[in-house]
Amino acid sequence: MAELPDIPNAGAGAAGGGAANLSHARLEEIAERYGTSCFVYDAAVMRQAAGRLRAALPEGATLFYPVKANPNPAIVGLFAGLGFGAEVASRGELALAMAAGIPAKRIVWSGPAKTDDDLAAAVKVGIYAIQIESRGEIERLAAIAARLERPATAVLRLDLPQDAGARRGDWAGASSFGMDEATAAAILGARDRLAPVEIVGFHNHPTSGSLNAADFIRRFATFIEAVRRLSKGFAPRFINFGGGFGAPFYADDSALDLDPITAFLRGPEMQTICGGGPPPQLGFEMGRYVTGPAGRYLARVVAVKRTAGRRFAALDGGIHHLMVVSGTLRFLRRPVAVVGPPRKGGDSEPTELTGPLCAPTDRLASAVLLSTALAPGDLIVFSGCGAYGKHASPLNFLGHDWPPEILVDGDEERLIARRVRFEEVLALQSPNHPAAAEPGRVPP
Repeated sequence: MAELPDIPNAGAGAAGGGAANLSHARLEEIAERYGTSCFVYDAAVMRQAAGRLRAALPEGATLFYPVKANPNPAIVGLFAGLGFGAEVASRGELALAMAAGIPAKRIVWSGPAKTDDDLAAAVKVGIYAIQIESRGEIERLAAIAARLERPATAVLRLDLPQDAGARRGDWAGASSFGMDEATAAAILGARDRLAPVEIVGFHNHPTSGSLNAADFIRRFATFIEAVRRLSKGFAPRFINFGGGFGAPFYADDSALDLDPITAFLRGPEMQTICGGGPPPQLGFEMGRYVTGPAGRYLARVVAVKRTAGRRFAALDGGIHHLMVVSGTLRFLRRPVAVVGPPRKGGDSEPTELTGPLCAPTDRLASAVLLSTALAPGDLIVFSGCGAYGKHASPLNFLGHDWPPEILVDGDEERLIARRVRFEEVLALQSPNHPAAAEPGRVPP
């Protein structure tokens, strides 16, 4: 297994100055220039978050950016420039990460249903590690690598027992993700028969979007105990602690306190992870933490009405662009962080913010205190929308256009994804469209 390539200096000092001044006035200018609804991302906020992680995690740890968090090539490229590798879950994400400047040797691949074509693509480009979900998967990988006459590296993804630090949605314990400890031990016992695949370590994804440091400490401790048991007679060279560090999204969220996590990861328990052998390379997958606070979703009020004593404001954006506000991917719905135009005279009233879809779930926020003078054309800003936004939403539902994305970097701003008209989407479904002649294109 090749060592991870050197990375540029991306420590706390590289996080760079203060966040861009994305005032409501500046966001109004951006909305005028590019139209609404749209997404706006602040590069300075992403750099600062990356710097905090570098300072908090053990020295030399490798950060992998999960492409699914925000797959815009400019965003992925920004993290490539900060020395991140990538965590991918499809051939499309693999191609995107490499095109954005992340070398294959800094990419890991996860996913519970990798096809033979997926595994072959990973072997051909020589990614750092394929994170294995089952015994059948590693046996298929061995057959594919032998047929291609190329080596492959594998990491065993562990599905740990349920405990107090369980993930939202009951992902810990028996699930489609990873394998139990007994299966991992059986695979390690048969690893000599899996050539040309080399098993190099273990992976676990501890939680999803948690803002509670204690969740991570409990799950990391459970993972370390499992690694220690499985390392008798086997010296892992790579330990991937996964990710799940949360970022504030709801109005009552507090930021994750990294200090207890730092203390644990630099404490005595980590020193015994390999029983006194050479220290393994540590990995962490961080997406929501570094992109979530950097994003805003902008939408304009189209209509205001009162019904049964409640005020409704219908917007030109909705859950087809920002599904996460409906509670999807978070398993509950709470008040989201919303900002409207300045209140006139200080008067405000609770307002239901709805989108343009013919669906009762298209309610972006409830009982938001907004100016009593709220009117069509006013700009509404949703905060914390840099992760799992546009590309984690049903963009084609009811035939609306795809929103543009704008990257702000200090005084500069750049259109990183133009508005896609739904007519263009329809054209892609035509059998005579050029894209139809090359279905399922994958990286070489």
